[in-house]
Amino acid sequence: MMICPDSFVDELKDKSYKELLKERDKLIRQIRAFEKDKVPESEYSICPSPEVVYQMNLQYLGGLCNLIAEKYNKEYVWKDWNIE
Repeated sequence: MMICPDSFVDELKDKSYKELLKERDKLIRQIRAFEKDKVPESEYSICPSPEVVYQMNLQYLGGLCNLIAEKYNKEYVWKDWNIE
């Protein structure tokens, strides 16, 4: 089951910057695998289709990159300033 991109990001908010990088790398591997080995949709009878999973992974990656930027700033740039 796929979840909306906002819910995906919400589930990761408590992870550290380094943990988020691992999630990002996992998504990128899945995206690249689809792009490399794409098989026409008519050959699949699974739901959600690989095309839908690919599109959702791209949306997840976009939201995750925004969260990574926020975490990086909080953990590395602003840590000495105590900005919340």
